[in-house]
Amino acid sequence: MTELFLHIVNISISASWLVSVVLLARLVLKRAPKWAHVLLWGIVGVRLIFPFSLESALSLIPSAETISPTILTDGIHRVYTGFPTLNQSINPVLSQAATSTTDAAPNLLEIWLPVLAVLWFFGVAALLGWSAVSYLRLQRRVATAVQLENNLYQSEAVLSPFVLGLVHPRIYLPFYLDQDTMEHVVAHERAHIQRRDHWWKLLAFVLLSVYWFNPLLWLAYLLLCRDIELACDEKVVRGMEPRQRADYSQALLSCSVRRPAIAACPLAFGEVGVKQRVKSVLRYQRPTVLAVSASLVVCAIVGVCFLTNPPMSRGFPMQGHNVADLDPQEIVEQIAHIEHLQYPSELNVNTDQFEVLLNADFQWEKSGTVRFFYTQHNQTYRAQLRLNLEDSTYTVTQPTTCPEQTTIYKLRDYLEALKYLPQEEIRRLAPDADQFSITHVAEGIPGGERTITYTDDGVSDLGGWFIHLVVQPLYQKANGGYHGTGDETIHLFYGRPPAQRLATYWGADLPGTFHLKTPDTTLDFDASYLELFSDGSFTWSRSILMSSVTRGYYEETANTLTLYIYSDTIYVFDKKGDSLIYNADASTQSLPMEEWAYLPGA
Repeated sequence: MTELFLHIVNISISASWLVSVVLLARLVLKRAPKWAHVLLWGIVGVRLIFPFSLESALSLIPSAETISPTILTDGIHRVYTGFPTLNQSINPVLSQAATSTTDAAPNLLEIWLPVLAVLWFFGVAALLGWSAVSYLRLQRRVATAVQLENNLYQSEAVLSPFVLGLVHPRIYLPFYLDQDTMEHVVAHERAHIQRRDHWWKLLAFVLLSVYWFNPLLWLAYLLLCRDIELACDEKVVRGMEPRQRADYSQALLSCSVRRPAIAACPLAFGEVGVKQRVKSVLRYQRPTVLAVSASLVVCAIVGVCFLTNPPMSRGFPMQGHNVADLDPQEIVEQIAHIEHLQYPSELNVNTDQFEVLLNADFQWEKSGTVRFFYTQHNQTYRAQLRLNLEDSTYTVTQPTTCPEQTTIYKLRDYLEALKYLPQEEIRRLAPDADQFSITHVAEGIPGGERTITYTDDGVSDLGGWFIHLVVQPLYQKANGGYHGTGDETIHLFYGRPPAQRLATYWGADLPGTFHLKTPDTTLDFDASYLELFSDGSFTWSRSILMSSVTRGYYEETANTLTLYIYSDTIYVFDKKGDSLIYNADASTQSLPMEEWAYLPGA
């Protein structure tokens, strides 16, 4: 229900923009035929009814989906209002609300969104139930009405004329009407029936019941009811002489009563805006061709610009030009939103990257590009994240299909490795460098004098490294070019702080048999290995020489070990002595894994 509620909220937000424009258009079309006003409200109804819209470059809706309906499950806790400044104000607060203070405590979004969804449902049920009860009560009140002719009835229980019924609508009149007034009243109510107003108003009330939490739509409903009456008046008085219009206005006044402003039915003569309706009737002039044409043009423009959604923007603002200004979490969440991915962790990179070129102050020397890829619907796609220094924006290129990738790193890890570059240590090793060229490599292990290991908190020993960067200091030549030498190369290894290693397993590859590593075991350089750590994480790599690893976390019970790579990628193993047996039925993957040796976490 929460996803449905958030979907309704998104439609409501889009419709709010349209309602605001319709309010403005009604002022512009003040002297236009009133059916144009009703048509504008019909456009609002279309926006509220259909759960999807075509994309158009002409769309003026700022954002097609402000809130992700799967915000509780996709790990992307942000809104997309279409206004970057507003996003930057809201999203940090939203992310904080979505963060649990303890592992056992649910976040605020998990608490309040389901509550709001339930409140919304009961609000819908209450309004529709109230409408149904009101309808049935009115039917009982007019059960003794006297039929005058066809669908025309009179009743002592009726204070003001109205239409009741959908398939076979009836007109109910009070007994106090004189003959002249009755003629005008009947003409008005029959015009309602001809225009199917009793259907349109009921549909509008149902939509109001669904979107009851939006105050703009309550205003829209009230104005729709008024515009329906004005349009019906125009239809009736179109062929009348001034004297007849005066009599019609008198009929309006004589039938006006105070009624509830919000009602699904009936359509009562003299129901709303009597003063305005009298003025409109007395001042009525047949609309000119120009007025009709202008009304149609305005309605068409409103429909094209607000019934369509804007094409998905593939760009977002860049914060600063120093590599330390990178915001990896923001970047991967923006890309995941653009590519319609459920989890930002699905974005990966490999070592097939463009070089990163920085100046001596670690500012971007030129606009850069980061290649990334992801798998969706069993197909691998690749695209590029482009850094545009001229306008300080990121742009994501259109994805193309590509072969399945074997060497995989997380895009977020790669961006974090750049963000947290140990700038002071690099300057110490190359104090006179004018530029730094940085490349991403797969091979190598920490070691040597010109090697730096670091984490998010700075230079540190590592419990496991994820990204290996090679920094080449460059020096400007007299002719303007740059040169560097291999003996000045700096090797950077970015990873996590040390954690207690609970178990190490080695084997040939996945799928395959893995063995417990004992103190006297010497691993082959081409051996794959799995490690479990005391912080609840694990790593797996194809080779001890490769810095590329698969990372995740694990959960352990007395009988099973479960490995998580993404929230939806789960490997379950049954414990059998010191071995782990892959459980295909309990896993989301169907790899034919054989027994894994298992070391108790002691």
